Amino acid sequence: MNAVIKKSRMNASRLIILSFLGTILAGTILLTMPFASRSPGCMNVVDALFTSASATCVTGLIVVDTGSFFTPFGQGVILVLIQLGGLGIMTMSTFFLIMLGRRLTLKERIMMQDTLGEKKIQGVKGLILMIVGMTVFLEALGAALLSLRFFRVYHYPVEKAIVHGIFHSVSAFCNAGFSLYHDNLMRFGDDWAITGIMGGLVLLGGIGFVVWYNLTHYYFWRRDRTRRGRLRLQTKIALAMSGILLVVMFLFTLAVEWNNTLEGMTVGGKICHSAFQAITPRTAGFNTISTGRLNPATLWVTIVMMFIGASPGSTGGGIKTCTFAIILASVYRMVTGKRQVILRQKSIAEHTTTKAISIAVISIAVIFIACTLLLLVETTASTQYKGDSYMGALFFEAVSAFGTVGLSIGITPHLSYLGKIVIILTMYVGRIGPLTLALLIGRKVQPPAVIKYPEESVMVG
Repeated sequence: MNAVIKKSRMNASRLIILSFLGTILAGTILLTMPFASRSPGCMNVVDALFTSASATCVTGLIVVDTGSFFTPFGQGVILVLIQLGGLGIMTMSTFFLIMLGRRLTLKERIMMQDTLGEKKIQGVKGLILMIVGMTVFLEALGAALLSLRFFRVYHYPVEKAIVHGIFHSVSAFCNAGFSLYHDNLMRFGDDWAITGIMGGLVLLGGIGFVVWYNLTHYYFWRRDRTRRGRLRLQTKIALAMSGILLVVMFLFTLAVEWNNTLEGMTVGGKICHSAFQAITPRTAGFNTISTGRLNPATLWVTIVMMFIGASPGSTGGGIKTCTFAIILASVYRMVTGKRQVILRQKSIAEHTTTKAISIAVISIAVIFIACTLLLLVETTASTQYKGDSYMGALFFEAVSAFGTVGLSIGITPHLSYLGKIVIILTMYVGRIGPLTLALLIGRKVQPPAVIKYPEESVMVG
């Protein structure tokens, strides 16, 4: 049984890598078709690959304006790539197998169990059905509300209102950051309805499907605890950490940008912009204020938020909120001299702590390598980014790509072909890396070594 589980985890990792790669290549082929773009001829292959990778990895970095460059067919391809990348190709394929009436084999159940983070193999089928059902419901609701707003307030024609509503609803829930407007969502910065709907979809998509599954099976109104169910530790950590990060980012942006990018706005407008800016670094990529005009301190905190990202098992990227919480708890244990890592009166297993630290360290290494390569190949980048802001712009771009966020200071269209390839690889690794690494590390503690080597102290710090 253990051999089957170990092999299934390796197969799951391989399938994740190949499924995303295959989807990106298929999207590239479709986007290079003459009828996918409005300009004469075919789209450049590297730019098509960049756009396909950005959509599949739900990042949102763009080298061309999505609304004006692509035809409805091209925009449709991007939308499908976003949906597949957001939910996960394996999740979608397994859902269709279930709908066709095929029973999942033990191997398939174990693979999906590890991919989705569901401990009970029996609960995998219900979780997959809930994921797809919840996604369709929330995206349809968001599309309806956005379409109604576009039609009644901005007087869009019915067809345009529906198309824009659907596109932005799917993009928001999947934390993709793609927009049909050249200024992203800056024109709607003072519209509480648009930013509220979009921000709500981003949060719902980034909180994690396992958390939603737990919440929908928690009947808080029941007095009998045995029939009420219980909130898992992951749910508590994801909700608490997401709330803390949102409040911190909101207050910081409001205070630092008050007389900068928010200057001249009403108090309500400043709160609206700051609230949305607190949500979007959590792998969403939308913006209502110019990212390039933000205070350097705000950009730095934004980078930290992009690195942390969304919650596990969600449409977002980053190292994940639970990973960050476990690392903080590990540091607290070391400082206080406690024997165990404790969160919410629960002890965290040692292999989980090791996994969290490993993911963070490897993620930092990936970003470091990406930044180094960008600095090597981008010697002929646009002159507006030379000087002090040059390295900062590339660093921001690399973290945004790895965290599958999509925010940019504006350097993306000016990257060379080699620079775009570096960003493509960074987006790809950022989307599949943490999940694949978690699967490869595994859940169970390794058996004791046959040979035990002698210990020796080494000075650190």
